[in-house]
Amino acid sequence: MVILMLIPSPVQPAKWLAPSAPSFEQAGPWQQNNKLSSAELVTIAPKFPEFITFDKEGNLYTGDSDGKIYKVAFDTKGNPQKAQLYADTKGTPNGLMFDASGNLIVTDVKKGLLSVDPSGNVTVLANQVDGTPIYLANELDIAKDGTIYFSDTSNYGSVVFKEIAENKPHGRLLKYDPATKQTTVLLEGLYFANGVALSADEDFVLVAESYHYQLTRYWLKGPKKGTSDIFADNLAGFPDNITRDDQGHFWVGLFTTRIPFVDQMHGSPWLAGMMAKLPQSLLSGASAPVKHGLAIELNPQGKLIGSWHDPEGSLYGVTTAVNHDGYLYIGTAPGGSQGVHRVLLTK
Repeated sequence: MVILMLIPSPVQPAKWLAPSAPSFEQAGPWQQNNKLSSAELVTIAPKFPEFITFDKEGNLYTGDSDGKIYKVAFDTKGNPQKAQLYADTKGTPNGLMFDASGNLIVTDVKKGLLSVDPSGNVTVLANQVDGTPIYLANELDIAKDGTIYFSDTSNYGSVVFKEIAENKPHGRLLKYDPATKQTTVLLEGLYFANGVALSADEDFVLVAESYHYQLTRYWLKGPKKGTSDIFADNLAGFPDNITRDDQGHFWVGLFTTRIPFVDQMHGSPWLAGMMAKLPQSLLSGASAPVKHGLAIELNPQGKLIGSWHDPEGSLYGVTTAVNHDGYLYIGTAPGGSQGVHRVLLTK
């Protein structure tokens, strides 16, 4: 312990007094329920379906942390068929969405912004911006004109506890123009930039800031164009991916509910600096997701409509919630439960 205290910390943590987490006990949209506890397994391949998307025919696509992208078809009764290998990026595909030409656009943690044609051939669209690398391409959305908005999570280039301890913003929101093939930076200084979603009218784009429990809105049109504000804050956990449904509502997967120790650490730079000295291998437990599945629904103005829980923890580490064809499809990431699940949406 004495030796640890003498070692200089690799970071200079910023102090932040995190707001008290919403209560799951009080009546209201955060109140605990078991809506996710009845989720059924759609496919075990991939093990960790970070993001889920669908093509025009209703087939499901999702990637795994080993680079493989899978396609899941459904029979006439809506039952999922065995997952088929669709492509392999040789990286870690996170965000997936089809463009108007039928290409699957992918944000790959290791490779950057990619395009996968219907034959499975992979092309790199962007891996640099303004002369700097795209460090950790994470999630995306595509506008009607083909413009791609995507997150570059952190210049750390990987998920490390040291960044949580440091509590400084290293993420960016980027834009790729397919006509000019140019990538530009829209927003910098984001606290672990993660999920991305356009509004139904495409007047703004959202980006999740996982480490500050909030969603930030960047205005694309109107008098506020080019500025940003907070769309939703003090969420009950770490927001991951954002999807938009046919109503224009946003669904957010929360990878973990709040971790009290992390909030305590943010209030004490000394403690955070000490924790940052420890090897990453010893800290995996400190940032592991709580075994409590959680997804939320927000209206177009950022008001919380409701929350979907699995307090039993059979489904947890939720990254994605997709409202599709009467079901809520759930994806997860390493550290959470495995496989794509879905639960019937009740009116």
